Amino acid sequence: MAHDADQLIDTLTGLLRDFGRFSFDLERQDARKTQGVFDQWAQHFLTGVAAPGLKVAGAARNYAELRQHFQNHRKQEQVEVTQGQDALRDVVWMFVSSLNREVTADRAEDATLQKTLNGVTTTLQTAPPAEVRRLALEAVKQVQDVLSSRRERQSRQVAELAGKLEALGTQLEVARRESTIDGLTQLYNRKAFDDQLARVVELAGLRSGGAAMLIIDIDHFKKVNDTWGHPAGDAVLKAVATACSRVFKRKGDFVARYGGEELVALLREVTHAEAIGLGERVREAIGALKVPWEKDALQVTASIGVASWERGERGEQWLGRTDAMLYKAKHGGRNRVEG
Repeated sequence: MAHDADQLIDTLTGLLRDFGRFSFDLERQDARKTQGVFDQWAQHFLTGVAAPGLKVAGAARNYAELRQHFQNHRKQEQVEVTQGQDALRDVVWMFVSSLNREVTADRAEDATLQKTLNGVTTTLQTAPPAEVRRLALEAVKQVQDVLSSRRERQSRQVAELAGKLEALGTQLEVARRESTIDGLTQLYNRKAFDDQLARVVELAGLRSGGAAMLIIDIDHFKKVNDTWGHPAGDAVLKAVATACSRVFKRKGDFVARYGGEELVALLREVTHAEAIGLGERVREAIGALKVPWEKDALQVTASIGVASWERGERGEQWLGRTDAMLYKAKHGGRNRVEG
């Protein structure tokens, strides 16, 4: 019996670890954190350490609390996966419906135009010049009206579809994985930024709302490494990353480690003035940091370049303009925002 009980505990702890290892990213909790929580549950059943959310270890295994936690987590997974599927289904049917309406409307308009042009062709053979001129002007006006109506209809449909796609894209972004996360700062990495930059440019081209990019560079970072060592520099980078995440906290905001001591943020649906204001908030938040290190409290400042996307601009052009604003900030005295 004791052997069977041990096997049951081994199986349960294995299941808990596997569940955490293959879990989904959720809106309020990414897969890495979920894995940590279920690993802690496994340790609780194996060694008696405190269960997640509890401070005191106990001899008794907390089966009821585990069941409740598992149930709540699974429900949240179901809700978010279902919402993602529903959003994808809505986008597909919206696209099909829009395409059908467009084709139907085009056919009706084309039939009307063809009838008018046939009338003009017939009249050209027999009517006097004044009548031909009148019919030609009417035909031109009708063509212009059709084209104008078609442009307005397509513009509305594109805007509506873009809104759905943007919401779906935010739900389906599963970038909190090893391949797209910077190990030190836990922000997105350069690869994830390159992918997101292309997405933001494409969405900005469909929508009327603005998009902005901010490059955040820690001032005199080399001095931190040279004076206190690279571990101190890592501590500063992690603190700065946390400060940025607290400012750029909307669901669609994207913050990545671009390289070295540079971080970059991509923001959607913001005006240029709003982006500049957020840049100032980040600059102030970084300047207020006091990073504990041995007996010292390390303090740094940051220079920030801001640029809003311009219609027709490619991602690398936008990045280049933002980098030029950062260069201006650094050569203008540092600890400032330029845009």
